[in-house]
Amino acid sequence: MPPAASASTVAASSSPDDSPAHLLQALPPGSIPNPAIKPLYTVALWLVALLSCLMPVLYLGLVIGLASLGYHYYADWAPRGHFNLLVLLAWITPGFTIGVMILFLLKPLFAPRTPEPDAVVLSPQDDAQFTAAVHALSRAIGIRPPSEIRLSHQANAWVQFSPGFAGLLGGQKTLTIGLPLVAGMSARQLVGVLAHEFGHFAQRGGMRAAELIHGVNRWLESRAYHPDAWDDRLRRWTEDEGNGGWVQLICAFTLWCLWLTRLLMRGLFHLSFRMSQRLSQEMEFDADRYEALLAGSDGFADTALRLRALARSLHEVDHLNRKVWREGKLVGDLPAAVSLRLAQWGEEEWRAVTLQLDADDETRYWDSHPADQARIASAQALSAAGLFRDERPAAALFADFPALSRRVTEHFYLAMGLEFDPRNLVDGAQLLGVDRLPEALAQSWDRYTNGMIGNVPLLDPSAGTHLPVSAFDWQGCVDELRRRGPDASGLWQRLDRRREKAAYLALWVALIDLQVDFAMPDGSPPDGARLREEHAACQSGDTQDCTLASRILAVFARRLQHAAASLDGPSRDDAKARLGLLQHLHDAWPRLQRVLDEGQVCLRLHGGMRADDPVLRHHVGRLADRYREQLGTLLTTLDAITLPDGEPVGQHLRRRCGRLSSAGSDNLQFIHVTSPLEDAFLHIYRLQLAELVEIAQSAEQRHGIRPIRLLAPRPRTNAALA
Repeated sequence: MPPAASASTVAASSSPDDSPAHLLQALPPGSIPNPAIKPLYTVALWLVALLSCLMPVLYLGLVIGLASLGYHYYADWAPRGHFNLLVLLAWITPGFTIGVMILFLLKPLFAPRTPEPDAVVLSPQDDAQFTAAVHALSRAIGIRPPSEIRLSHQANAWVQFSPGFAGLLGGQKTLTIGLPLVAGMSARQLVGVLAHEFGHFAQRGGMRAAELIHGVNRWLESRAYHPDAWDDRLRRWTEDEGNGGWVQLICAFTLWCLWLTRLLMRGLFHLSFRMSQRLSQEMEFDADRYEALLAGSDGFADTALRLRALARSLHEVDHLNRKVWREGKLVGDLPAAVSLRLAQWGEEEWRAVTLQLDADDETRYWDSHPADQARIASAQALSAAGLFRDERPAAALFADFPALSRRVTEHFYLAMGLEFDPRNLVDGAQLLGVDRLPEALAQSWDRYTNGMIGNVPLLDPSAGTHLPVSAFDWQGCVDELRRRGPDASGLWQRLDRRREKAAYLALWVALIDLQVDFAMPDGSPPDGARLREEHAACQSGDTQDCTLASRILAVFARRLQHAAASLDGPSRDDAKARLGLLQHLHDAWPRLQRVLDEGQVCLRLHGGMRADDPVLRHHVGRLADRYREQLGTLLTTLDAITLPDGEPVGQHLRRRCGRLSSAGSDNLQFIHVTSPLEDAFLHIYRLQLAELVEIAQSAEQRHGIRPIRLLAPRPRTNAALA
């Protein structure tokens, strides 16, 4: 369950002078005492900063050494005399290799970094009260207020030096607040998080030393681990047989030299990184102290749990948002959707994130942050009552939080290059309801199926008419399912993993058929025979799991037929019509699945092919043409099947592809925009089956049929068919 609010809370008031922002402004300057200065710690921090700064000096020394080597080679060692091919190579190869290495090594010094999307700037004119509250908090901690406040879509908050000399030397700071924290936290929790971030800067020179260390570490890590377009171009020159053997040899030798330099950079990075992490852990403990003194030691664990929960909730919402974007929609208020998703959590979700927090109890030497359990114990040891314990929503700190939240969301979409207008935006409830059953249907589904029906394969109503299941009476069907229950544990999860594996195998088999050179994820060469055998096994329906799933679904089909036969008049006609619709969906699914799977293989081939590979380009184009033709024919066929509301299935599926018109004649784009079809089709199936299940369950209750689960299950909140 979610953490309970503290017993000591500030009651909400209608008076604007009693708002959380005004209460925060009332904090006296210097009211949060600074800890005693630790001279040994400060000296150690600056010593590590000095040693870290030596790493780039060694890097530059390598560049100068290579340049000196090149100079001495051509001045003293290069062969002179009669001209021939070997002499030409002796003059060209060292110069090319050393020149390329120097160019690649100097590139991080002048190549522009990929700019990160700017957050939304909150000016004092936008929200004077919150700005004043942040400034009061800064003065209470004893630091200069931030020169700028920014708002982000992330579930995090941080303070950093402003760019340039005004930051590191002048001390100007930028505060960035992730609005999902505001949407999902109490004012006490959010202010505690801000106090932690400002507490880093109360360490004065220590924070400058830490900034130097982190800057060096980031630079070395990017040099050691992140190849770019230049590296890829050199690798292509090596692989291109049209360049000739000598050019390939020179490029391969240069790549080997670059690999050695990267090996050196990795060593420098790990040396600098490991030197600094123990001191970084100490800085976190020190910053935690400010959070505990301001918000109270007793709330520290709840805040740590809430941070983890909001990060997970944002991940879930982001996954759904990517999903609906394929249909041409986006959630209009991302932080509000995160808060709403968190409010939907039941005991199972809270238990999972609580176990994660409890398991974080070991701090390794190279961790940048101490284990959460160690931090909680340290904060609780202070036994601080806290100066600010307002448990009202953190959104109350802002004058108009919903407007800011929508503004930040739209800014994030624009930074991502997404094109949208107000018609594309949906509210959080619509987003979280995508492909989910209504609550009443979900509860009925849980009671009736007891978790024994999953996504794929689909239920085949005709299977209930075949022996041996056709011999079961109504109660016998339920008793047989109860008997099979232990065998079905984990069945559908295994079948889902099997489908995922089949998708990767299909891609690898296609690459082998096209005679494309590639390596397996573990670096080994592909074994064509083994991969084909595994792919055939994944597609086969003769496995033990497939046989069990078919048997269970057949018994459910027979159970539903008994229920339909027990009804009278229009109710019976409606149930039989739904069984007929499920039969049509079952029969259409294998063909639709095959076409959609081929489309995904086509997209993966296109994403990995080189621009100068005509064979693969031709094959991908042919696959895309065939996909569009086959899918168009299939959707036309599905137009002959109507849903209970009268809408043809094919038309409904086209409507779910919200950006279908944007594909035009581009067949690859057509595959992209029709990617929602699988989820849309399976949702039709789940919804129709769940509505029939609700009818069948009522019939069983009227006729005294005992359910699968004889004991009443605990109620679930917002249950969904997954």
